[in-house]
Amino acid sequence: MKKKILIAIPALPSGGVEVSLIRFLNELSKNKDLSIDLLMLSKTGIYLKDVPKNVNIIEVSYDDEMYNYNNQLKDHQKYKNIFKKIKYLSIRLKLRHFVKINDWENYYKTLLPHVKQIDKEYDLAIDWHGYGHFITTIVAEKVNARKKAMWIHDENNTWLNKVKYWNNCFDKIFCVGISCLKNVKKNSEELKDKVEVFYNMTDYQNVRKKATMKSDIKLSPDKLNIVSVGRLEWQKGYDVAIDVAAELKKQNLSFNWYVIGGGAKEKELKAKVAEKDLTDCFIFLGIVSNPFPIEAAADLYVLSSRHEGYCLATLEAKILNKVIIATDIESNREQIKNGVNGFLCKLDAKEFSKTIIKVSKDKTLQKKIIKNLSQENFDYTSEFDKLYKLMEE
Repeated sequence: MKKKILIAIPALPSGGVEVSLIRFLNELSKNKDLSIDLLMLSKTGIYLKDVPKNVNIIEVSYDDEMYNYNNQLKDHQKYKNIFKKIKYLSIRLKLRHFVKINDWENYYKTLLPHVKQIDKEYDLAIDWHGYGHFITTIVAEKVNARKKAMWIHDENNTWLNKVKYWNNCFDKIFCVGISCLKNVKKNSEELKDKVEVFYNMTDYQNVRKKATMKSDIKLSPDKLNIVSVGRLEWQKGYDVAIDVAAELKKQNLSFNWYVIGGGAKEKELKAKVAEKDLTDCFIFLGIVSNPFPIEAAADLYVLSSRHEGYCLATLEAKILNKVIIATDIESNREQIKNGVNGFLCKLDAKEFSKTIIKVSKDKTLQKKIIKNLSQENFDYTSEFDKLYKLMEE
């Protein structure tokens, strides 16, 4: 009889968590002894089309749509009946108050009773998203499973307090890296005996194959080409990257810096680029369906993050043998050994620009890094043994 697994995520927009899920599903779905359901708050997002065909997608449903997590305060306009309108507004204003005072437990407890129970019984239920999201509480209370696991994708995991009430519902906390695991142990006493590292999946052969495909973006052969991949958010440190670019321009370095990704800080970052007079060399490409040909053609990959988990974009750059310069933070140290397979430096404009100039001029050093990267092992499929072991306990 097939083992039944449920995996939950709010939606599938652009982002590392979502990309890592698709990679995870692609590998997991190869196991013919598994039946896999993907539970979503909303069946939306650019990666929805990439969910394997043998994965069954189901959407969270409610006994009263007024309590739908995805609703907005403005949605009261759809109610013509004045009493329904008043009821809806009172619910949303109550929820807004909980957010204002950072009372996530009561926010979720207000919505949860109206989420319909998932009838099916599972051998394992996974909250893939983490980040203290409402979907975590649904896996905890509305899914029947013999074992339950939560995924942690970031070393900055203070958000666990948002779902502290439900933490004991989970048998295992899988962290995508050692730095994540250390911080869970440090910040959540009740979870320290449940944590284990489970490295992100990546189809390294497919990454290399996609890198050989044609791209509409042509890089300049007579300039240093730098690429960064990631959401346009504060976490990724693009504000500092722009300062780095300004320093490089002051040093008369001829370069183009390409940023792949979208996000909430796009308008703000583009304004800063214009203010620094960098529009000719700091280029936002937006969300690109296949970024690998661009990465493969670039000279350097730069990661300016303030915090990470086990960064997939960095892993993919390593697979493509790219010379990487990354922020010297614990999560990056797990992937990058300074001077061996990449470079680490302080998140500072002068430090980053100094390192970029030094590395770009030293071809011997670059060859050494590339050789070391070419000898690394990127096959993490043995990580699935941890899942199978959990289901057998």
